[in-house]
Amino acid sequence: MNRTAAIMVAIAAALAPPSQGSLHAQEEMVDRVIAEVGDSVVLMSQLLQYEQQRRAMGETLPPDGSSERDEMRAAFLDLLIRQQIVLQAAAQDTLLEIDEQRVEEMLEQRIAQIEEGIGGREAMDRELDVQGLTMQAYRELTRDEISQRMLVELYMQRHRGDGAVEVSDAEVRAAFEEGRDVLQERPATVTFKQVLLTVEASDSTRDEARAEAQALLDRVRAGEDFAELATARSQDPGSAAAGGDLGWFRRGFMVDEFEETAFRLLEGEVSEVVETEFGFHVILVERIRFAERKARHILIRPEIGPRDIGRTRALAAGVAERARNEDFQGLIDEFHEPSLPDSATVPQRQVAQILAPAYVAALTGREEGEIVGPIQFTLDAQELFAIIRIVELREAGAYSFEDLEPQIRASLIAEKRERALLDGLRAKTWIEIRDPALRGR
Repeated sequence: MNRTAAIMVAIAAALAPPSQGSLHAQEEMVDRVIAEVGDSVVLMSQLLQYEQQRRAMGETLPPDGSSERDEMRAAFLDLLIRQQIVLQAAAQDTLLEIDEQRVEEMLEQRIAQIEEGIGGREAMDRELDVQGLTMQAYRELTRDEISQRMLVELYMQRHRGDGAVEVSDAEVRAAFEEGRDVLQERPATVTFKQVLLTVEASDSTRDEARAEAQALLDRVRAGEDFAELATARSQDPGSAAAGGDLGWFRRGFMVDEFEETAFRLLEGEVSEVVETEFGFHVILVERIRFAERKARHILIRPEIGPRDIGRTRALAAGVAERARNEDFQGLIDEFHEPSLPDSATVPQRQVAQILAPAYVAALTGREEGEIVGPIQFTLDAQELFAIIRIVELREAGAYSFEDLEPQIRASLIAEKRERALLDGLRAKTWIEIRDPALRGR
């Protein structure tokens, strides 16, 4: 895609008029309404802009006025109608909440990408001027487009559900055959099982961490700001900088002890000190909405010492020795840290990125069935030891149906659930296509 096309794609995505609002007010703003969808409309300008976006992305469109072009426009119009249907349903769902900070982050990322692709801010300003836009107007249009897309995604995630749908083996096979010509080569992979041992702090160190968490809880109850204390003292690398903010979550997303406490608290209430596998937490539930909680926490981790590491290294060495003569799955059942995966298949060239640098030497140049380890590494500030059994080594080659069958089946199931949701919404929505040429064949 050339530089002009890059910005045209982005501008076309943001130029569409508002998707919600008064029918009569929008009719006065445009030359032609081509479809009514509930209390909103689809405009010919929107359809033309969608075509422009597809053309800018390199797609060749049939000649204007041909029956093929009418059929393509009918298909494009159906996509726009479906977007309108979901947007209207999402606007009525009061449980959906857009992450405004994330919208701003995505907006800045998009503008930065366009500036880089087109040659800087001045070049972008010139192209916007050609389109009759200022930077401020473009930012507002793009912000609305990102917010609408995020709202649609939230609605689909919440409502497409997990109901039973049937996908036949023939459908999965057909999808594989249809797409196999565009599949890239399967990379060389290594499949392994592992026993992971977490280095545990001594009892005295744990007592010190609990006392520190209790002292912070006392300060919160004395009136100090929770978020400020979390930023200054929490040892959770993922949330400390945001004042301990964990966002919205449902049951099943947190470890059991944390979750049980969070869902017992009332809105605005602070917990006692809670111990989990990660350390000691103080939890503040800020908001409650049905089955969700929005919370902050302060985490204090017990400090791991050399003796703790040495004790776990000796245990790991014993497990590795046993693994050469005993059933490996039995050792997983006996020793493995249950919160972490006990097996994986990864591309050999991506071991360091997907796992940890320590795994590179452990998984390189090995043979199937070989026992490797113990290896020591750090994950999310936790020290661990791994004992590994190499299960399978595969050279690069073409993907087989068996390689992709689970992913294809899952994708088809998701598509059917989404289609069922859209069909249900469509059946409840008044739709009138005014242009006979766009009604499809």
